[in-house]
Amino acid sequence: MKTHSASTETMATASLQPLLKLLESKGISARDVLASCGIDPSIVESPSRRIEISTFDRLMEQLVRMSRETSLGILAGKEVDIHHFPLLAFLIGNCQTLREVMATLRRYYSLITDTRSPEFFIGHGTSRIVYHFNEGKPVGNQVRAELITSAAHTLGGILCGKFYQLQDVGFRHPAPANREQVQKFFGVPVHYDQAQNWISFSSQYIDSPLLYSNSPLITTLQKESEKAMERFSHMQSFSQRIMFILNEWPETIAITKEAVAELINTSSRTLTRRLQEEGYQFSNLVKEVRLEKAMEALKFARTDVQQLALNLGFSDRRGFERAFKQWTGLTPAAYRRSQIGHSRNRISESA
Repeated sequence: MKTHSASTETMATASLQPLLKLLESKGISARDVLASCGIDPSIVESPSRRIEISTFDRLMEQLVRMSRETSLGILAGKEVDIHHFPLLAFLIGNCQTLREVMATLRRYYSLITDTRSPEFFIGHGTSRIVYHFNEGKPVGNQVRAELITSAAHTLGGILCGKFYQLQDVGFRHPAPANREQVQKFFGVPVHYDQAQNWISFSSQYIDSPLLYSNSPLITTLQKESEKAMERFSHMQSFSQRIMFILNEWPETIAITKEAVAELINTSSRTLTRRLQEEGYQFSNLVKEVRLEKAMEALKFARTDVQQLALNLGFSDRRGFERAFKQWTGLTPAAYRRSQIGHSRNRISESA
């Protein structure tokens, strides 16, 4: 999967959900904080939306100041849930072992962020995940590193239960003021000023079947995937699965038939044939998803049409506007005015 250049690296807004939930528990309005940083609050409502990492770092500085919580990354990582990432959960739900989970995460890391994929080193007694990201502001670096590491630790326990045995943790940044809280959370040696960020755990159970170690989780993931696909219940099973994938596809990654086929371990030719057998064409499904996302985004007055066009895979605003008018008979601006008008009418009627 191809991603954007490093200058515009992004991460899934799903990673903000535990942070915003934490804010709300402290009586701080998440929407107000997002708005104060110039971020459209609606961006967190869909897991397929992305936020630039530079914007994420700016937001983290604001959150640390407002909450006066130096361990924001750790606290948020504790609350991370695989269900926050529907498409990744869909893939992991079919994994049989932790080794397979690691391979899946590496292969599809771009579903979470555009940054370089993590490296996995599996030894006889110890396995290590080394993860990378471009340097940003100090506060942002620390929060991102602690969020990723604590999230990996949390998910390791969820996926593997008692088979997951953490050994030690390493961070690139110097020892922070909250080092005691970090140490208490992990309960293992924590190292600072490392060459990279990493987390190590026992390899003893890396090939143990997840279905036996934590069958309720796998069952739940599969049920969640089925529930999410219910909205496409008018389709047959294969087309339903493809629509689910397209609907959850990260907006900064180009949707191609080859990429979708790779995700489900088939060829683009087979994907085309199976869709045709059920009466669908891949290009029409992509068009349907784009239209739905465009119509949803245009309900918000602050949506930038140029950025929306790029997010939906158009090369420029003009191409998007032409396509949208063909789809709906209205320009994006006219459609947005009609939606804002409907919204105002509903408010006045309920007053």
